[in-house]
Amino acid sequence: MNKLIWIFCVAVIALSTQSCDSNRVYEEYKEIPDYTWNMNNTLRFEVDVTDTISVHNLYINIRNTGGYAYSNLWLFVKRTSPDGNVLEDKFECNLATEKGKWFGSGFGDIFDLRIPFKQNVVFQKSGIYVFEIVQGMRDEELKEVVNIGLRLEKANQ
Repeated sequence: MNKLIWIFCVAVIALSTQSCDSNRVYEEYKEIPDYTWNMNNTLRFEVDVTDTISVHNLYINIRNTGGYAYSNLWLFVKRTSPDGNVLEDKFECNLATEKGKWFGSGFGDIFDLRIPFKQNVVFQKSGIYVFEIVQGMRDEELKEVVNIGLRLEKANQ
């Protein structure tokens, strides 16, 4: 499927579901150029947190093609709080079953998966939190990764 058609369809779907997504605080995707994620390409997300009382959930959103060579994806995620405090995590995302069936929803040859990263988070300070994500696989050029996203939502309690 043509990339432009796919991007247009995803944009239409995202806009149409935006109004019924009342828990979402932040969600953004970063495009991976040519579907090839170089290990030196750090994806940066800046999240303006104003609510230091509510409980939140963080998700990593992954879009990959059916040609992705692995059933998982290792990520290094660094979070820098407004006061400069840094937390770093190594995080494994399982993308497919052992038999190769992709998790998440599919649209043509693109698969979209939202993976819980941190649950029941209460932010201690308001301000800009910076999340930096780097692929942690052994391939210098990780092929068939379309987008990586970060989502912050209020937890249902």
